[in-house]
Amino acid sequence: MSDYLPNEVIIDILKRLPADSLIRCRCVCKSWYSLISTPHFITTHLNFNLSKPKTQHQLLFRHYDLNLRKHRITLHSSNDPFPRDHFSKYLNYSDPAIHMRLLCLDLEVENKGGFFAYPSDFIELDCSHESINQISTIVGSSKGQMSTIVGSSNGLLCLSHLLRNDSQYQDLYGLWNPSIHKEIFLPVRLHSHRHYALAHGFGYDPATDEYKLVRVVYIDGIVPPQVEMYTLRSGVWRYLTGPGPANVIADHTLSVFTNGVVHWLAQTPNDEGNIRNVIVVFDIGHEVFDEMPVPKSLEGMEHLNMEVGVVDGLLALFPCNGSEWDLEGEESYSIWVMREYGVVESWTKLFDIDVGVRRVVGFTKNGKVLVIKGANLLSYEPSTQKIFNPHIRSQTESFYLNAYVESLVLLNVADGE
Repeated sequence: MSDYLPNEVIIDILKRLPADSLIRCRCVCKSWYSLISTPHFITTHLNFNLSKPKTQHQLLFRHYDLNLRKHRITLHSSNDPFPRDHFSKYLNYSDPAIHMRLLCLDLEVENKGGFFAYPSDFIELDCSHESINQISTIVGSSKGQMSTIVGSSNGLLCLSHLLRNDSQYQDLYGLWNPSIHKEIFLPVRLHSHRHYALAHGFGYDPATDEYKLVRVVYIDGIVPPQVEMYTLRSGVWRYLTGPGPANVIADHTLSVFTNGVVHWLAQTPNDEGNIRNVIVVFDIGHEVFDEMPVPKSLEGMEHLNMEVGVVDGLLALFPCNGSEWDLEGEESYSIWVMREYGVVESWTKLFDIDVGVRRVVGFTKNGKVLVIKGANLLSYEPSTQKIFNPHIRSQTESFYLNAYVESLVLLNVADGE
């Protein structure tokens, strides 16, 4: 049938299919295999998915399952990823003992294993080929293993694994697209046994259709640091010759990519010799560093335990207020957003989170905040200060939440190492 249809019509039909269906469609004939594998179709399919209504958008959630002893990656509604009726919808309301069942629901849910023991309201991704697990297999029982998600863009996840031993540092990276069950490993980076801090950023340059990973390496604490970049199209690492940041980004500080720019929190001495908090920015397209001021009230404060993030598409800061501190290291946090990107005067404080928490994980489209209290993930409603417990427990650093879009990125890339 495709022989009788114009190529534009075929593309218009195929771009509406999910990624796994398109993988199967490549087996129909040679012409479809070639068409679906082209950069043009991959971009067309991605743009179609990005143009869908926000109600159809999803969030990617990662955590380490303490019971199963493995990383789990799941997809959730961006509006309400952990709905309050997730557990109660399973109850039989015609049951004469329904009131007793409702009273015992929390205990029953916890005993059964929490949110993910009830198979609805989420989609579990196949992590059998996930870089985090494969890298752990590659390095075996080596000392000092630490796996993180550096960032994600257009359905592509960048994963990092830092290996420390007695003689050198070894950094392993993978780019993984769960939609097409494909990943590639990047060339290994080696360093001598010299103390250094390391920061990562990952992003996409639409002008060149290029995915880039940037590494900021402080060897012996020297500023400016050494800056390296990996580009997916070239498949190689290179050193950036332009000036690096004149600030100190703490070791493995989390980064955020938005508005074509990678953002890290950093510190630099001011004219009086005191510490000044700033945001280091790296333009992915132009490959240049700059800095962006934080709100004046946060500029000179120490021990903020502050993170950078995104709230409803706006650059955000999550500083702890330092007014509440308990034995579990939980504090009161504030949420700030930059209402007009790049305009310092537009920093606005939205609200305080008035319950002691360890970390702010992310936000939902309906305004709820996902936070960590103890080892529990909680959903916090700012307007009512109500908390919903989906009964998900893990280490604080294992939680990751970001926007997700299905894509074919990596489909036309040769397998890496």
